[in-house]
Amino acid sequence: MTAHEFAPGRRSRRGRAPMPAEVQAVADELSRRAAQMWAESDGELSIAEAVELAAFRMGVETPQTGMDSAGES
Repeated sequence: MTAHEFAPGRRSRRGRAPMPAEVQAVADELSRRAAQMWAESDGELSIAEAVELAAFRMGVETPQTGMDSAGES
């Protein structure tokens, strides 16, 4: 296996309304995919980068290039 073992855990949700089942399922899948990508990256990705990449691949986010086409010459 890898030197890093990340297993997402349950967080305390005291004071928050429970997530609808569909939202929880998406969150669980995102967490699973991000943890897998992070573990397989051998230190190339931070967990935050793995979450962002997993979300992008799931189609949850649109890609953020950081470049403005109007600013190009």
